[in-house]
Amino acid sequence: MNTLNFKTMLEMNIIKENVALATSEEILGVNDLPTKVNIIIDGKMLEIIPAFTDYNMEQPQPKKKEKLLEQSDAGKRLDVIFHFAIPQTFWEEGYTLFDRNGNEIPQNTPNVFPVCDMADSHWRIFSDTVLTNVQIHKFESVKEYAQTIGNSMLLSRGLNNVEKVGYAALATGNEAYKAVFEFAKSNNVPMNTAQLYLDLQLRPLATTLMMLGKEPKTVPTLGRTSEEAQELFEQATLTFSKGGARSRYIPRVFNRLLNIKKYEYDFLMEGLRTIPANEIAMAELQKCGDKEYCIMETLSAWLTDLKREQSKKAA
Repeated sequence: MNTLNFKTMLEMNIIKENVALATSEEILGVNDLPTKVNIIIDGKMLEIIPAFTDYNMEQPQPKKKEKLLEQSDAGKRLDVIFHFAIPQTFWEEGYTLFDRNGNEIPQNTPNVFPVCDMADSHWRIFSDTVLTNVQIHKFESVKEYAQTIGNSMLLSRGLNNVEKVGYAALATGNEAYKAVFEFAKSNNVPMNTAQLYLDLQLRPLATTLMMLGKEPKTVPTLGRTSEEAQELFEQATLTFSKGGARSRYIPRVFNRLLNIKKYEYDFLMEGLRTIPANEIAMAELQKCGDKEYCIMETLSAWLTDLKREQSKKAA
């Protein structure tokens, strides 16, 4: 693999005027999404057509991501390297190249460069005004092109859900997001489980906007304090098991009992501390097809008995 300089790149793309080429309108096709971008290569500006094969990563769908991109502050993006390949290797091996609209790019179209998918740059090709830090590579084969991307992307990943919530908390200072993140991290539970113990629901789009430093119209609030959520989790671990406490169905039962059945928090805690172990074991072993329903029925029945017993003692 060789990285080409600006002069060599231009020499490889000099096409005589009598070569049959598609017009710009034909290349754009029926879709109206821009297919060309400006890049800086060796200190000079060049307009190119980023090209794709059937194997490339999907580009962000403009209709779904347009509003989100409008919220993004381009001045707060870290610099990345945009990697492209020369097209001749693909055409010689019989691969069809497409523009971002999915229209086939005729062979020998000038200034066409297949995209080398990188996790941090593939989505910015058409969102950055000018692509700087550009490298164009000459691969000996498409196989080498694929191997290079495979080796470069070996351990690449995006933020997981807990990490997204953490960055949203850092970017906005939101206390509810901070509580969810800290609960998930300290107890090693999934983000959805942490939300249930804290009795709130985070919306993915709102989380994404908050990662950009923007507060959504509706900011979530905690349904219970972090201390109550922690106490509930620790008691769930004792009453059920660590695995059960980390699952979603256990805190869902708690929330239904507290929010729908109108049990008091302290009364629920007493019920969890006093319910016989064999009752829980039977509920978890029942083959009812819905473990949450089994736990709900068992715990609800015990709380009813407990309340009846307390009423007798009070009388």
